[in-house]
Amino acid sequence: MKIIQVFRKKNARFFSIENVFGRINRAWPLAEKPEELNLPHSGIAFPNLLFLLNNSKRKKNTIFHVTGDAHYAVLALPRNCTILTIHDSVFFEQHKGLKLWVLKKILLDIPVWYCRYITAISEKSKQEIMENTACDPLKIKIIPNPVSPAIYFQPKEFNQECPVLLFIGVKPNKNLERVCEAIQSIPCKLHIIGKLFEKQVSILKEFGIRYEAVSGISEEEVAMKYAEADIILFPSLYEGFGLPVIEGFKAGRVVVTSNIRPMNDIAENAACLVDPLDVHSIREGVLKTIHNKAYREQLITRGFEVVKKYQPETIALQYFQLYQEVYNKTCVE
Repeated sequence: MKIIQVFRKKNARFFSIENVFGRINRAWPLAEKPEELNLPHSGIAFPNLLFLLNNSKRKKNTIFHVTGDAHYAVLALPRNCTILTIHDSVFFEQHKGLKLWVLKKILLDIPVWYCRYITAISEKSKQEIMENTACDPLKIKIIPNPVSPAIYFQPKEFNQECPVLLFIGVKPNKNLERVCEAIQSIPCKLHIIGKLFEKQVSILKEFGIRYEAVSGISEEEVAMKYAEADIILFPSLYEGFGLPVIEGFKAGRVVVTSNIRPMNDIAENAACLVDPLDVHSIREGVLKTIHNKAYREQLITRGFEVVKKYQPETIALQYFQLYQEVYNKTCVE
């Protein structure tokens, strides 16, 4: 059985999908790992379909897996042996009218109808697919994202006087603008992973936030940022999964995240939950984790238990079993 994983074109600003499957493939249960194939063009591009048609010709006993984002790419691959991972349906939050209708057809309706199986990274993602398409729920497998093996626990005395708040991502759904307003005048340092936009830099300065921002760093460097942090601050407005929540758990740091799905699902009572639309709620969550030591330590202890189910070896085995199932139903019959 040969496996080809199809990825979007490489982009220095967006790399979460690539990181997820990199962890899975490094933990692969067989010596022969999946082959990775990057699309040559960004976005919805017809040449990507031609590229895949040329690369899939005459490939027998092969399972194809479009790993996310470029959902339409499944249309250039053999239908019965193609899997699609849908991380989220964020375009519903970003577009409206005719453009949304077109995107829904290209990125959701037609790909969902076409491929053999779909994997969703959370129950929320699965529900979104079912609510917006006529997809049979039996066609959707939930396989969560794995925690990074690079993340480690390093004992650290909590800095109550001036804690380091780690903030992951800079896209609009990450909610940086409200975070800036929420933590203004709180003695702290905001460490941001992501390449800031000019408007975001202006907002940080406007609210007088002490910050540093880094981008394009390795998983090992990201792990170091977790180890240096006192609080993981992740009040996102929308996620398909919410990986920083479980990464924070593994690092042994208290996590403040959104009281919405899927974050409150995966948190399992191990994080401080806040209303991501309410600046006051975010502020109160941060202050509570700073000043309530017993509460903070209770969350951290619970987090160590929750993260056990998200080890890369566990997730890799789930994908391997799905590939094997598709192979047995298509290539062996």
